[in-house]
Amino acid sequence: MATTVVTQLLRRTRYLLTLKGRPPLRLAGIETYAGVQGVIACGQRLLAHRHDPQLARLVRGLQDAIEPLALVVAELQIGAGWMRRITTILSAAAQPAPTAAQVAQQLQTCLDQRDPPVSAPDLAAFRQHLQKVSRSYWPGLFHCDDHPDIPRTSNGMESLFRDTQRRILRTTGQKGRTRRILHRSGAWEVLSHPPTEAASLDALRQIAPTDLADERQRIDQHAERFRLHTRSTQQTTAQLDHLEQQWFALPASATG
Repeated sequence: MATTVVTQLLRRTRYLLTLKGRPPLRLAGIETYAGVQGVIACGQRLLAHRHDPQLARLVRGLQDAIEPLALVVAELQIGAGWMRRITTILSAAAQPAPTAAQVAQQLQTCLDQRDPPVSAPDLAAFRQHLQKVSRSYWPGLFHCDDHPDIPRTSNGMESLFRDTQRRILRTTGQKGRTRRILHRSGAWEVLSHPPTEAASLDALRQIAPTDLADERQRIDQHAERFRLHTRSTQQTTAQLDHLEQQWFALPASATG
């Protein structure tokens, strides 16, 4: 049981190191840092109950890795906070919806803020960049607030393009999503499926029950490798809590 829990934490760490971001709002570095902190905290709680050499090495190695990054991450979080505030203003989710003049005033106030005071050169340069980019887009930035028929963003059209590209990639098997599906689920994902549930059941009836059970077990074992591969904070918390329950069911060690 102890080996299984440690293996899951190692897989979680490996996954965190492969995260990719989507600037400007989804910053993989901050997400990875927070995720690693979660693994460290979980590992420390486990070690307090029962010592394990491999787990101790993992926790110590992660601590040594992220300690020099604390200041950099703190600065990045401040910059990310600015971006979130700007996004909230421009999304105009309030009801009733503000006018273009009101949104422009809110954005200007946000850009003029000096809280918190910034002394880091990189943060100061980033703030200047935000102000410069905002000024360059300012003349055409707020028309959609006075004209509801004008799309606020191009997200809808970009989503259509992405869906089309995804279907092409899945059909041709060139790269991207198709490759991930093949690695995680199996080659049959790109083959034609029975058109109805009845046809699926009829096809399954032709398979020996023992063969089907063996294949299900193989798929479950393969999927287990990716159980902690999630960016959802809620799912991660639940999964780590489950690992802790398994660990605390083990007898405490003398060094715990």
